[in-house]
Amino acid sequence: MKERFYTTPIDHLDLQDYLPLLEIGLQEDAPEGDITSESIFEKDKRTNAILVSKENGILCGLGIFEAVKHKFPNDFDYQTHFKDGDSFQAKQELLNITGNLLKILLVERIVLNLLQYLSGISTTTNQIVKQYPNLFILDTRKTLPAYRKLVKYAVYMGGGANHRINLSDMAMLKDNHIALCGNMKEAVEKIRTKHPTKKIELEIDSLTQIEEAIQANPDIILLDNFTLEEVKQAVKILREKAPKVRIECSGGITPEKLKALSELGDIGVSMGYLTHTTRFLDLSLEIEVT
Repeated sequence: MKERFYTTPIDHLDLQDYLPLLEIGLQEDAPEGDITSESIFEKDKRTNAILVSKENGILCGLGIFEAVKHKFPNDFDYQTHFKDGDSFQAKQELLNITGNLLKILLVERIVLNLLQYLSGISTTTNQIVKQYPNLFILDTRKTLPAYRKLVKYAVYMGGGANHRINLSDMAMLKDNHIALCGNMKEAVEKIRTKHPTKKIELEIDSLTQIEEAIQANPDIILLDNFTLEEVKQAVKILREKAPKVRIECSGGITPEKLKALSELGDIGVSMGYLTHTTRFLDLSLEIEVT
């Protein structure tokens, strides 16, 4: 099985990954309470609710329900036969909730937003990975602040691969680094001396740089904004002269561009598309009427 990461993958989340977002969400969404629901319903009224899918997908983000249960232990509980990464069908009941009506209404939008967002990422990633199994589909750091770990987890749950998690996780030399340092080889050697256990990725943006990149001996060479013909030439050269170096492509890559790249086989493709373009998956919380 191909490793789905460059360094350490985000293959699980903990309660503490969700609780801060829940707290921020509550403060943002109800700074002075839910004036609609609190005006209409008794504060001790209890109810049941069902999370229902409106379309097929891959589930991700169930930990938000555990965070709500932790926040309101006597007023919220849930049951599900699914786990993150499971597939589901349209109109399927995914989860049952019991608890205080006001608390359920209070967290409804926060819970749905997070679950729909993460499930959307997992679903999109899964569709791409299944269609192009010979490509190494990677995420990027193009994520909203505080959501990095969650969205990379969603990519992983969808079958995709995690690129570096943050700037401390792995070295990545871009054109500005090279220009300021002087040359590729010197830049790679400086990083390797200071951080011998860290992977080093070297970005190039033209075929004229490929020989210098090979001589620098990084772990990964990134072909940034190459045309398809340039990618083909670069892959041929790299497989002949640097077979141990991993090859990655990036730069505005959408699903429509993957078919041609997949014909090259076993190259990495980093896609900001996975996390910054994915739409919310259509899920609904249906509250029981009594």
